[in-house]
Amino acid sequence: MVYKAVLFDFMGTLARFMPEQEDLLVRSAATFGIIISPQDARRGFASAADWWNRQLFTFPLDQRSDDQKQDLYREFDDRVMRGAGVTASAEMAYQVFKHIMSENRHARLATYDDAVPALQELQRRGITLGVVSNMDRSLPRILQRLEIDGYFPLVVSSGEVGISKPDPGIFLVAIARVEILPEDAVYVGDQYENDVVGARNAGLFPLLIDRYDLLPPALDATRIRSLAEVPDYVEGRR
Repeated sequence: MVYKAVLFDFMGTLARFMPEQEDLLVRSAATFGIIISPQDARRGFASAADWWNRQLFTFPLDQRSDDQKQDLYREFDDRVMRGAGVTASAEMAYQVFKHIMSENRHARLATYDDAVPALQELQRRGITLGVVSNMDRSLPRILQRLEIDGYFPLVVSSGEVGISKPDPGIFLVAIARVEILPEDAVYVGDQYENDVVGARNAGLFPLLIDRYDLLPPALDATRIRSLAEVPDYVEGRR
């Protein structure tokens, strides 16, 4: 089957922070005498990501009190550390992530190295491209700042439409705007619950990008290691 459109998640799929969050964790943990490898740091963040998104889906952040937000952040910090194979007290995890936040003030957004070449190839083949992301209304401006807005006639954010992944509704809004059927579209994302389950429930074909081989192999998902693989899936070569 040849697909007509490819929709992308944004953070973790097209773009990342530089320095990346795992590098910040490695450096910040080291200041407290905790040694974490970059791969273990990536694994820690990956293991906590779906949990975090489930929490926000069932109880959005803006509906939580300050105390509830603080509890959520601390639980996330602890889950990342445990996922990275570190046994540390909740207070130590908090101190490490407090240090990360101070370092993160100097971080900048950048596209992954495989993003622009893949977008260029898909555009060359006449595939309609879009971004569907759990972000606020600033998403179009961010795409413009990264100089990739020209690839995307379609941009849908949860802040704009009031629906968040994994709710199928946000995918269906996007599909309606490009006037195709859900089964004619591919969705590419880096999180199982938000991206694979959400897109599949909306009728799209999901691709799970797992650049660092971090996610459990038993997940029911078609997995890719690079966005360079997307064009072959679009034209039914995989």
